[in-house]
Amino acid sequence: MDQRLVAAALPIFFLTIGAELWKSRRHAEPRYRFSDSITNLSCGIGQQVLEPFLRVAGLAAYVFLYERFRFASIATSSVAGWVVLVLAVDFFYYVFHRASHRVNLFWASHVVHHQSEEYNLSVALRQSWVEPLLAGVFYLPLALVGFSPVAFVTISTLNTLYQFWIHTRLVGKLPRWIEWFLNTPSHHRVHHGVNPKYIDKNYAGLLIVWDRMLGTFQEEEEEPIYGIVKPLASFNPLWANAHYWVEMAALAKDAPRLGDKLRVWVAPPEWRPRELSNGLGYVTIPEVSRETHRKYDVAVARAVSAYVAVQFATVLAVTSAITVLGEHVSGPLLATATLLVLVEVVAWGALFESKPWGAPLAAVRLLATAVVVAWFARELAMGMVITVGVGVAMLAMGAWVARLGLRARATVAQRTGGAIEGVAAP
Repeated sequence: MDQRLVAAALPIFFLTIGAELWKSRRHAEPRYRFSDSITNLSCGIGQQVLEPFLRVAGLAAYVFLYERFRFASIATSSVAGWVVLVLAVDFFYYVFHRASHRVNLFWASHVVHHQSEEYNLSVALRQSWVEPLLAGVFYLPLALVGFSPVAFVTISTLNTLYQFWIHTRLVGKLPRWIEWFLNTPSHHRVHHGVNPKYIDKNYAGLLIVWDRMLGTFQEEEEEPIYGIVKPLASFNPLWANAHYWVEMAALAKDAPRLGDKLRVWVAPPEWRPRELSNGLGYVTIPEVSRETHRKYDVAVARAVSAYVAVQFATVLAVTSAITVLGEHVSGPLLATATLLVLVEVVAWGALFESKPWGAPLAAVRLLATAVVVAWFARELAMGMVITVGVGVAMLAMGAWVARLGLRARATVAQRTGGAIEGVAAP
């Protein structure tokens, strides 16, 4: 993605999330839950801090084909060329998105985006840490046609940024002529539903016409129940990114035949070896209802929530700096900052779930950050002294709140939700 466009959009994203949160406060059913929202944002933070390392790998094949094998060169001064590129990127996004739901190898990364049992703007930022590596292959025909890497990255980023606003329950159906050709919140709510009739529908990015043309369109009728068929039941962003890979490996291990062991990776999510599915070769998706559906949740001490909130502000500042300045930061400093951010977001998930290793991990991360700031301070220009001072002050505040949180006895009342035995994610 074009990091300049992402950096420009971030303030708008968080202001809009704040507005939606404020607007939603009057609803009887909470539209935001702190643990869930932080987990959504943690997944997005993880993708952003890893992006500088994945960018080259993700674009390498595109650049290679464009420079060596393109049939033509589409001038960026051509308005018609830009229009065609917008349509082409959106179509290939549809193809990629549809494959991401029908091929296990791609679903294993895309599933991250669907795991939240809420539907709000923070869900738009819940992104896979590895999906950028897999998505690029679907856009390679554009390199052969002759669309430059810069033009492709620009339009692809704008296509992704457009999809932020459609992750909301506050916008109902728009005028019919808009709903007919454009992807809207109503259409995308369907896509995030676990109701059987909504699964594998409305793959659109910008234009819903691809779904209408290719038989995957579904009108929103009753409001969907959100999430995945087999709930994640965790607030750990690392597990969110890894769990389906683990499940596929376990299924491949249990499959009795070599062919089935290989098929696991390319089969649809509902496929199962016949020996493991009562001879059916697939598992069925159960009906769901709002009356019986229970969301996964864990009661968290207020001090722990306060600690996470303070540290989230610090981590968000670091992530924004990486997004804006990643190309200008030394490799060791960038890698160290990325690792510390990933450790911290994993610690949040552990604290939310009252895991015994959560508090020690958070404490080690705080100590390591202090050491890293001291070690790399010599690389910082004098103009960054104030920034470092603010960061250290926030770190000290976080340590103080952490002490309160770690002293507070976790009041874990219950875990609700959980896996549905033997059912594949949609």
